[in-house]
Order: sequence, then C-alpha cells, then structure tokens
Amino acid sequence: MTFWWLAIKDLQIVVRDKKAFLTLIMMPLLLIAILGAAFGDIMEQDENVTIEKFTLGVANLDKGQLSTVLTDEVFTKALSKQIKVKSYDEDGLREKIKDHKLSVGIVIPANFTASMISGSETKVKLLTVPDPGIKATIVQTVIEQFSNSISIEVFATQLAQPVNAWNQTSVVQPKPSSDEITQPLIKETTINAKTKPVESFQYYAAAMGVMFLLMTVVQGVTTMILEKEQAVYNRLLLTKLTFTQYLTGKMIGLIIISLAQAFLIILGTNLLFGVDWGPSLSGIALMTVGFVFNACGLGILAGSFIKTEKAFSVAGMFATQIMAAVGGSMVPLYLFPDWIISITKFLPNGLALQTYLDLMSGATVSEILPAIAGSVGLGLMFFAIGLIRLSLERRGRYA
Repeated sequence: MTFWWLAIKDLQIVVRDKKAFLTLIMMPLLLIAILGAAFGDIMEQDENVTIEKFTLGVANLDKGQLSTVLTDEVFTKALSKQIKVKSYDEDGLREKIKDHKLSVGIVIPANFTASMISGSETKVKLLTVPDPGIKATIVQTVIEQFSNSISIEVFATQLAQPVNAWNQTSVVQPKPSSDEITQPLIKETTINAKTKPVESFQYYAAAMGVMFLLMTVVQGVTTMILEKEQAVYNRLLLTKLTFTQYLTGKMIGLIIISLAQAFLIILGTNLLFGVDWGPSLSGIALMTVGFVFNACGLGILAGSFIKTEKAFSVAGMFATQIMAAVGGSMVPLYLFPDWIISITKFLPNGLALQTYLDLMSGATVSEILPAIAGSVGLGLMFFAIGLIRLSLERRGRYA
C-alpha cells in the first residue's frame, strides 16, 4: 500500500493552494448563480409550453374500426384535456407540418385495422416540426400503448374462442369493443405524479458541476505529466514504489480530490441556492462516484498519449470545452436532437448530466443503475488502457 502516501501528498498540495480552492469551489458556484438567474425565465417558459393543450393532425387512410377507436375514442375523447384532434388528407397534413401550422401529426395506413387484428406489421407515420418538445413523445407513447393493448385483447379473445378442429378456418374471431380497448390504454398512459420538471438552477448546478470536474481532472493529469518532465517521476521510481503503484496513487489522489469537489458543489448549491438534487441521496452519491471514476480514467488515458505538460494543458482544456458544449453544460440538452443526446451518453460528462437530471426529476437508484455501471466500466477500461500504454512506453525507453 505504498501508493497511499503519494495520494496523500497530492491532497496536501491542493489543500495548501488557495488558488486551487477558488478554482475548484468558488468558480463553479459563481457561474451556477449567474447562469441560473440569467436563464431562469426562459426555462420556466419552456416548462409551461410542454403542459399546454396542443393540436394533433390526423390523416386516417384506414377508416376501419380500430383506427376509428384510436382517433375518436382515445385521442378525441379520452385525451380531450391534453389533445385537440383535426382531420386532414395526407398531403394537407404534410403541408400543415411543413408550414409549421401544426407541430405534430400522424398518418394511419390503409391496412391498420386488418394488420392489427391479424397480428401483421403496420406502421403509423409520425410527422413533426423540428424540436416539437414533449408533444411527439406523448403521441408516440399513446400509439404504442394502444398497439400493445390491441395485441393483448385480440390474443385473449383467440384463447377464449372455442376452435373447430375439423374446420379451423371457418371460425370467426370476435372484435374487441371500444370500451375494452380504451380502458387499459388510459391506465397505461397516466402521467406519473412523482415526475418533476427541472428548473434552471438545478440544470446549471449539474451542468457546471460536471464541467468543472472535467477541468479538475485535466489539471491533475497535467501535474502528473509535469512531474515526469522535471525528473520527479524518476526519483520516485528509485524508491520501492513501482510504476503501477505510482499510477494507482495518482489515480486515487485525483479521485479523492474530484469527489471532494463534487460533494462540496452539491452541498453548496443546495444550501446557497436551494437546488434540489432529487430524493435519492444514494443515487446522487453513486452517480458522482461513477462519473469521477469515468472522468479520471479518461484523463489518465489521454495523458498516456501526450508527453509534454504544455501540450496536454492546451489539448485538455480545449477538449474539455468541446465536451462541455456537446454534453449540455453550455447549451441546454433540450435544444439538441435526440440522436446527439444519445451520442453524448458515451462522454463522461454527458452521461452524468443526463443521469443527474433524471434524479432531479424523481428517478430511483434502480432506474440509474445502468448509467452507474457504464460509468464505472468505462473508467476501468480507460485506466487499464492508459496503464498498458504507459508501461509499454517505459519499457521501450529503458530497454
């Protein structure tokens, strides 16, 4: 366990450095205060828009029983408080969407009813303007639940129907009634009352927190590279400290510093600005540990490919700014397309920010376990690759 004194040494350097304290703690809190206050009104307006009643354009090319149930019973009657339905032909609907006179529309294909009853594949086309908000998600969820409900009802009636063993093709399957179809659908699409919208201070507390943690990791790896340039690294290896122990000690020290910074930011934003990080304290703690481990592993990996302190300092800060911008720290994730949001989950800060927002909205530990496991797994992979890379470099140098 000789690497522990190396980690303690790095901690003592940070504690004694007042400039480091201001950078690690005071700067994130100051930026969170500025951005939270500046964008508060905008994000509150966005939240109000998402719960307003909206108009859904429908082009029903089927005119069968099930398509009528979907449009008249489900969207028009059962969801009348959230959705107003207007009927169009397909070309007219596309023009309305194209001209931004409608935000969301659906085209029900001609074979919808027959395909649903027979169990064949059918697709309802969902047409939207760019960035329709939650409207498209609501419509898509309703259609998916409707499809699942129909499949269950048809399967149940087929099991209950006695089959003639001598002439199975002559059996007529009864069609489910409107009440039987809509009742389970309405239950499935009820909005969870525990879900809470994320406010501006909450968003930027998480966004600035993950960005400054990345900057801390860059600074820590920069110091490690500087030690190698100043021959401190070689003097350390003259002791009983092995190369693996050296890298492990630096990794542990960086993780402890980053964890301390993260929890001070979480505690500071809660006490100073009243930021609610969510009801799951264990989820916040586990995700913070996973993110720090992921970011530190990525920093060690990047540091293994860059030999000079100046080069890594410039490249690290540049990469941090790019990751922060793409990951949602500078521009809210709600403005990005879904495919970009999915890609950013492979970045340590992008995955952490989205998970923190889920926790703030009321998610439980079990719901974010995949994100935590992914963060830890990526951190281990990054650290292992960096260790192998530095080991090969050292063997080549002293061979």
